[in-house]
Amino acid sequence: MVASLLLVHTASYEPAVSYILLYLVSSLGVITAAVVIPLLPSEHFTAGFCGSIYALYAAIVGMMIFFSGGVSSELYVMYFPLLLASALHGAWRVVLAVLGAVLFCYALAMLPGLLEEGTGQEIASLVFYRLAAVGLSGLFLIYLARSVLPASLAEDYATDEDGSVLLERVEEELTARRGVPVAVVLVDPGGDMEAMDPLLERVSSRIGEPVLLGEGNLFGVVVSGVDDGVVESAARRALAAASALGARDTRAGAAIYPRDARSAEDLLIAAGRALEAAFEIESSSAIVLAGRGAPQGSVSNRYRTARSG
Repeated sequence: MVASLLLVHTASYEPAVSYILLYLVSSLGVITAAVVIPLLPSEHFTAGFCGSIYALYAAIVGMMIFFSGGVSSELYVMYFPLLLASALHGAWRVVLAVLGAVLFCYALAMLPGLLEEGTGQEIASLVFYRLAAVGLSGLFLIYLARSVLPASLAEDYATDEDGSVLLERVEEELTARRGVPVAVVLVDPGGDMEAMDPLLERVSSRIGEPVLLGEGNLFGVVVSGVDDGVVESAARRALAAASALGARDTRAGAAIYPRDARSAEDLLIAAGRALEAAFEIESSSAIVLAGRGAPQGSVSNRYRTARSG
């Protein structure tokens, strides 16, 4: 937003600027980006949520272009870093959605100028060139997000041989969020699951950063500020992602602090017992939530079974 305003006020850029409306739109963007968004919990920043924020910013830039000269405005260059930011998520659908929002908002901002009487072929060609440049850049970034970035991002997922990494992550979450429920979800997509990198990518974008446990396919996710419904929803999304990638026998177990355990270590143990209980359910896909006061070694007194497939 600061770069956009500085660009408008340079000596070489002198369109017919509606400063009052421009500042109103800029204030909306600054308040949204600098005040409202940082106040949200970190678990809200999924790829879908970030994509919505990017689309909102694309609309704000489109309004700034409209109020700062229309066709003569050079603010379209701010769309390129926006597309790059969306590509860094490694999810091509996010880039595609943001690209669609960018092209729509920019075309809408240019439409009044193109419909004015006396608009020459040169101006129309300029608008078409800018749209083509943004569109081709977006398509290239979609290719990167679909084919290149997921493989490189998957290498950054933590691998936990002895459980210490996941335990440390739980302890950090408990320390940072005192008094807030913290859940551990353990997911086993089955031994026949081969597309682990795409699965971890989907879990990271939809739920939270996963931690691989040992040499198998088992992984854990820490989720904060949740209740039973949110935890079950997170487990269902993980199992649904695994099933969509070819997994046939998926299981998930979860436990919530402080209801099911009073320490990080006990929370992992409770989640492990819930996962073991999930394997006792005769279904191709099952979820078990650890119950309050379940005695050691016993099956949780509360479980739910996910839909098969």
